[in-house]
Amino acid sequence: QLSPTLGRGHVGLGAMGRLSVAHTNFVAFLLSLCLGAAVVVEGVGATGRATGAGSRSGRLLRSSALMSPDIGAAARRAAPHSAGGGGGSAAEDEAVAWLVAHKPAGDNSSMEFLRAHAKEAIVSREAFPWAASVPLEMFQDWVLPYTHFDERPEDWRSTFMEQLSPLLKKDMNLQQAATAVQQGIWKAFGEPAIVFKSNQTPQVLSPSDVFAKRYGSCTGLSIFLVDGLRSCGIPARVVGTAEWNRPEKGNHNWVEVWFDGRWNFIDAAPGPATWNEAWFVDVAHQAIEHGLNGIYTPVKWQPKQADALYPVTWRTPTLQLPAIELTAAYQASHRSAPPASQQRMLFGFGTSQVLFFALAVLALAFLCSPQLHTSLCGNPSSGPPVSASC
Repeated sequence: QLSPTLGRGHVGLGAMGRLSVAHTNFVAFLLSLCLGAAVVVEGVGATGRATGAGSRSGRLLRSSALMSPDIGAAARRAAPHSAGGGGGSAAEDEAVAWLVAHKPAGDNSSMEFLRAHAKEAIVSREAFPWAASVPLEMFQDWVLPYTHFDERPEDWRSTFMEQLSPLLKKDMNLQQAATAVQQGIWKAFGEPAIVFKSNQTPQVLSPSDVFAKRYGSCTGLSIFLVDGLRSCGIPARVVGTAEWNRPEKGNHNWVEVWFDGRWNFIDAAPGPATWNEAWFVDVAHQAIEHGLNGIYTPVKWQPKQADALYPVTWRTPTLQLPAIELTAAYQASHRSAPPASQQRMLFGFGTSQVLFFALAVLALAFLCSPQLHTSLCGNPSSGPPVSASC
């Protein structure tokens, strides 16, 4: 589509020698502006990325001894620090105290079980560089808890961490680590790979159920993926609806992960997936607040944060769990706010390239239009007028 313009441009370029010094200087200025703007835009983006990485690195100085190319080795070096019973570090004791204070009603897990979870959660927080960048409150709310609905409490952290560590690299950020886990978790535990199978709730709910069966439906696989993410120090939660607002009804659960300063969703299913894109986006826009057709994340560990109830319809009678309502967010924000990496792209080009091309076209238009010459630079001081044919 550019070839006709460029073809006509040869005439204007051929006549460039007849332009005044003012014209030539103005063209040089435009071309310099093109390059300068591209450098500035790209530099700002790089500075932002470097600043984010730098701020994380500053907070990680206290655990720099654990930062090695082999994340698994780092985890193993940290593990002896948390082995055994009895008291632990101040961070471990704080995590144990949080679990004791927030343990849901009906959870009869022993103090030994709670301490094991707390210690292993701190191991991941110290072993994985991105995990130490997670604020303490975010860690306590969305990494430390070990159940989501009414599944059995299980000691899954060490198993997940050991098998998922080979998927990770020390220079990853939260999004990169989450993506690696999401893509690799289904084959990380040997053959056969874990697959999706519908209508398996509540028969396949806890991680041990998925390990045994090698499959699960949306709820079991969402729990499985969130537990895997949390084992690597990544804030994650299960989100879902008890019943879609559509004629065929149906329920669904999926996963949200915290990075880039917000929650990002992804479907908990093996296969290619993209953050904040899923088959259910359109139907989620039809959700209805404050009821069976709403979208929620259960917060049975933090009931004071709840502003709604999540209906667990696979139990009879229906179990109502404290929840945070997310219906409005799915009706609006996720569809209108793509990931930052996509926001920087336009037709496959980065922001700096688009800006460069736009300014380059303006420079070409200046060369090809005598009217633009006259309006910006005045009449040529010498020589015949530039041809109007461009």
